[in-house]
Amino acid sequence: MFQSLQLHPQFALAGLLGWVALYLLYKVGWRRDFGLPVRRRLLVRGLRVEREQLAFVPFWWSDIQVQRALDGHWRRTLRRGIEHRVSRPA
Repeated sequence: MFQSLQLHPQFALAGLLGWVALYLLYKVGWRRDFGLPVRRRLLVRGLRVEREQLAFVPFWWSDIQVQRALDGHWRRTLRRGIEHRVSRPA
């Protein structure tokens, strides 16, 4: 088998490129439910949330990184809301 790959490296390269293309399609097309619509972008440095309706994350982040970033975002925004209500005079 390895001898045939040595004779025809273009098949190995084509297979590798095909696998990378399928992985990119999977990464872009499959949407996991994080409680907030998440879009993956190439030119984003970290989590960016727009109007609490849509989140943009880097393309290379794994699902667990996205989940942890969103959890941290919700904790920060909820804490700010509680602090704002407590500090407001009644």
